[in-house]
Amino acid sequence: MKILVSNDDGIYADGIKALVNEMKKLGEVVVSAPATHQSGAGHSITFNQIVKVEKIDFDSDVVGYKVFGKPKDCVELALSVLTSDIDLVITGINEGYNLASDCSASGTCGAACAALPYNIPSIAVSLGFGDHYDYSYAAKVALEVAKWFIEQPFNKDFTLSINVPNIDQKDIKGITVAGFGGYPKYSQDLTGHFDGQYYYYNLRSTDVSFEYTVNNLEGDLYAIDHNYITLTPLSLNMVKQDSLPQLKQAWTNK
Repeated sequence: MKILVSNDDGIYADGIKALVNEMKKLGEVVVSAPATHQSGAGHSITFNQIVKVEKIDFDSDVVGYKVFGKPKDCVELALSVLTSDIDLVITGINEGYNLASDCSASGTCGAACAALPYNIPSIAVSLGFGDHYDYSYAAKVALEVAKWFIEQPFNKDFTLSINVPNIDQKDIKGITVAGFGGYPKYSQDLTGHFDGQYYYYNLRSTDVSFEYTVNNLEGDLYAIDHNYITLTPLSLNMVKQDSLPQLKQAWTNK
């Protein structure tokens, strides 16, 4: 098996190193990841520019491609020209959750979803927010789930998003399948500073809380907040399919 590993935190991030080390147990690993931190890049791609790629030794037995572009560029270039015969794309391990409404902004999820049009199974892995980040347990979870997912007949139908709480392993209650659960809310000090020409705003999040729309384990925010690892299927279809008849009828009757 040949595995492509990418991320949005940059090719030198600790999370991708931990993920690569575990994925080696599953097969041959190739890395294609951003040269710099690209968190929040979502599904963005590079238009009308030259994208520079540097081939490096990621470690002693893994070839790496340092891409001066977006996370999605990394996967698309890898699958198109940088390598071949990839059986699984896995991204992460992200520093911080990618849940509910945040998934669309996530470069980790965007990079993994780039594999969908190529009909290749894909997984995005994220570790919850915390005072420190030990990726070892999340990497082991990723390996366990990847071994299972690669054998499933539906593994090309969606990108599988894994979120692991950033707590002691003994406090994890289990793994659950969960859907859209609400809205993460970020506490920010948006007091502006004006220097005579420009306004400056510090958009670094200082705290995060969750606003549930689902108050049980079927919602990803609730499940994470109650110490469960979540598995969530992601797709590229952002159309709210069940609203199409209502919209069509309203437009017809205008």
